[in-house]
Amino acid sequence: MRKFIKKIIIFLGLFVLLLCLGFILPSTPRASKSLLFASVNKNILLQDTPPPRIIFIGGSNISFGLNSQVIQETLSLNPINTAIHAGIGLKYMLDSSIEYIRSGDIVVLIPEYCHYFKNINLGSEELMRTIFDVDMLRIKYLNKEQIKNILLFLPKYCSTKYNLKEYFFVVESDVYSINSFNQYGDVFAHWELDSKNVTPFGSIDSAFNSQVVDMIKTYNSQLLKKNARLFISFPGLQDKTFDNQIEAIRIVEHNLNQSGLKILGSPERYKMPDEMMFDTPYHLNKEGVERRTNLLIEDIREAMDNLKVDRTPLFGVTHPDERR
Repeated sequence: MRKFIKKIIIFLGLFVLLLCLGFILPSTPRASKSLLFASVNKNILLQDTPPPRIIFIGGSNISFGLNSQVIQETLSLNPINTAIHAGIGLKYMLDSSIEYIRSGDIVVLIPEYCHYFKNINLGSEELMRTIFDVDMLRIKYLNKEQIKNILLFLPKYCSTKYNLKEYFFVVESDVYSINSFNQYGDVFAHWELDSKNVTPFGSIDSAFNSQVVDMIKTYNSQLLKKNARLFISFPGLQDKTFDNQIEAIRIVEHNLNQSGLKILGSPERYKMPDEMMFDTPYHLNKEGVERRTNLLIEDIREAMDNLKVDRTPLFGVTHPDERR
């Protein structure tokens, strides 16, 4: 019996040792080509892009859904597309962006609908890899519950460090890689590729999480203290999926309209025909990108014009006659 217990202890010790070694080993070649590593360049954009700036925050509905060059040329604003993957989580997206916000910035937040029905503190493999693979220092943006939740993915993560496929014969994805983004942060690698048959998502059956709207309102207050503006809009979504999720979408729309936040457009406005989708219900092909971008430009321009009518400074500049 003692020999058996000794063997168990030795086995568990080796397992823990391998786990620790896997954790401290550098990112594998396969992981280093991941689209998650685009966050490094996007943070540089947030740091170095001069004003006037417009910053887009959300999941891949934005990274696969904007032509920022058109936005720049049309609105005379310098765009920064920070979006990478919805799985990173809305809380991390907001918390990790606030330090980069400057006076006069316009922030356009466009979460996927699923974000409004999730626990804001959930962890994910994407969030875990964003920290442990890309930049460990960014763990400062996570609270204790988020850290606890991402640790559930740690054994699987460490085991990948011992997988030979992570090191040899690695083929970089044509679309989902660090090199799929242009100088503004848009995914553009798929613009000349053929669209795929997109299977619609089913309905959203979870309960609406009011904490999500409260979190966005808190973020809005943080931006106002920095003399920046927040607009909320709706994702470009495949028409068939839109119809499947219409009840949940109506709940999101109602709660946002009651929030006091500045809302751009409506869900229906961004309901996209199936022929404009690339490979998922949130990823647009080039035709869809152009349509969605133009719709968003119209809504942003209208919102900016309304602020001017209200004599509210847009870029942190208050005119003398407005101080009276």
